[in-house]
Amino acid sequence: MSVPLMPRRAFLASALPALAGTVLGAEQETRPAPLGISLQQEPLRYELDALEPYLDAVTLKLHYHEYHAKHLAEFRRTLDDVELSVGSVTSLMPCIKSIKRPPQVRQSILQLSLANSRPATGVQSELPEDVQKSIRQHGGAHVNHTIFWRFLAPSEDTPLGPSGRASQAIDDEFGTLQEFKKAFTAAAMKHSGSGWAWLVYRPDKKLVITTTPNEDNPLMKEFVDWREHGRVILALDLWEHSYYAKYKNNRRAYIDAWWKVVNWEFVDKAHAIVRGIYNHS
Repeated sequence: MSVPLMPRRAFLASALPALAGTVLGAEQETRPAPLGISLQQEPLRYELDALEPYLDAVTLKLHYHEYHAKHLAEFRRTLDDVELSVGSVTSLMPCIKSIKRPPQVRQSILQLSLANSRPATGVQSELPEDVQKSIRQHGGAHVNHTIFWRFLAPSEDTPLGPSGRASQAIDDEFGTLQEFKKAFTAAAMKHSGSGWAWLVYRPDKKLVITTTPNEDNPLMKEFVDWREHGRVILALDLWEHSYYAKYKNNRRAYIDAWWKVVNWEFVDKAHAIVRGIYNHS
């Protein structure tokens, strides 16, 4: 098989910026690309027992292979029923109420005949309320769980806190890492019932701690207060199925253990990604 040759001018155009980036690496920050969330479960980056003794393997297996998987299956079924295709699921979260129903492809001969007999209006209807509800619940659960898994790592593989720009941002907003952890823990403890706790990077560069009920998340600007809308750079599942088998009703013990397996390197990465999304220096 022959390999097409790149013209010299095109080679220089592509190679010189890369070379400059290497030479000037100390002066230029390379930001990771947004990850997106597909309609598949991401494989865990650790073994089920790798978070022991803080998060137990039995609960993690049930959580990942049953709870998360069931939400994803229901979400995919919902999208299939209305023939809605999506690249990254996160793109649906801010506009659940305003998503337009796509033209239906799988129609019966009778439906097609009736459709052809009516004048076309060119207006697409919004998704039915039950579909919107399912996207909010099951799509939200898929997004939330995917994010949650990313922010976990074996205790021996993660540093004791964030670094670089993420560390500075937390210090600027909360004073110290310890003060941030106290505030985050307090918010998670205060939250009543099922839901999630988040560290959110807002479009105005401000970091805020917030919680949401059920499967809502800070991307859902139609459902959350504008002061809590933004991109997540840390997530904690507060549903009892996340911890009841090991910690029973002791949410505080679960939160204290969770801090031991926070993937601070991914917090750094998430902070860099979000700054890139918002085009913040």
